[in-house]
Amino acid sequence: MRRPLPRATYSVVLMSALAAGLLSGCSTGGTPSDPEPSGSARAEAKAPASAESLGFTPRRLDLPVYDYQLSPSQYAKVAEAKQVLVTACMKRYGFSWSAPAPTIPRQDRRYGVIDLRAAQRYGYHLLPTDSSVAAEPGAENPSKEEMAALTAGQLLDGDTGASRLAAGYDSPVKRVRGKAVPPGGCAQEAERKLLGRDDLRSEAGVVSRINTESFSSSMNTPAVKAVFAKWSSCMKKAGYDFPDPLKSIGSADLNVPAAPKAETALATADVKCKESVDLVAVWSRAETTIQRGMIKKKASATAAQQADNATRLRNATAIVKKPG
Repeated sequence: MRRPLPRATYSVVLMSALAAGLLSGCSTGGTPSDPEPSGSARAEAKAPASAESLGFTPRRLDLPVYDYQLSPSQYAKVAEAKQVLVTACMKRYGFSWSAPAPTIPRQDRRYGVIDLRAAQRYGYHLLPTDSSVAAEPGAENPSKEEMAALTAGQLLDGDTGASRLAAGYDSPVKRVRGKAVPPGGCAQEAERKLLGRDDLRSEAGVVSRINTESFSSSMNTPAVKAVFAKWSSCMKKAGYDFPDPLKSIGSADLNVPAAPKAETALATADVKCKESVDLVAVWSRAETTIQRGMIKKKASATAAQQADNATRLRNATAIVKKPG
């Protein structure tokens, strides 16, 4: 028995379903507080902007936790495969499925802007996608039948592999248009095919917590506090008063379509000061030490997630290569 699903609930259920198994295992390369890329059922993933189109190669960090997450390019491959699988599943019920296109990070923003060319041209705004890549527009709110086929009225808890009822449902949906719906709908069916097993429990949450907690902990280390102070002193000489790079980013209005001159000037000073005090190297060394300790304590879980990522990527590659 289904109650009417509130309009505002559609997007929550939709993104939770499409993101299952992808988001928490994916390295965005951005700060842990940055939004993760969203899943899509049909639209192409927006590819990173090429070095040629940008005029420079975005710098990326090398942190231990990244070995246990999908890289942006790997995420794009898995997202594409999931698009194929969900679209095929939804077609069984007569739905021509589309969803918001995922956004793949263009650069590593974990420590803010670290590329001088990016700061000079885009300020704190994200780099543009390659103009050769066109994404289909996202779908409007799906119908109740579409949501039923997609999710079976359930949301996946990746840590346990168990499903719970989504808001607006009294019980899991068993049939849509007279046809049986797989447990968890088309979204979870796609995940089972990508993982090659029925059990969808995951250690991605462990990796995600290492990713976020190491970031927070690193900012409290003596080395990082000291380099923040040096950076702040450098910024004061340039006419800006911020205690750390995160506060500098927070002063920018990222809702406007393009960075104004004041923002690019601030971001440029930010990067120049980072370079003058070797902030990125100092910060990454501190966080690397913290992450190695955390990973060692969770060796079994992180190894399991690394294996799951490899399986998902291998199966995704095979799915995308299949004709038709």
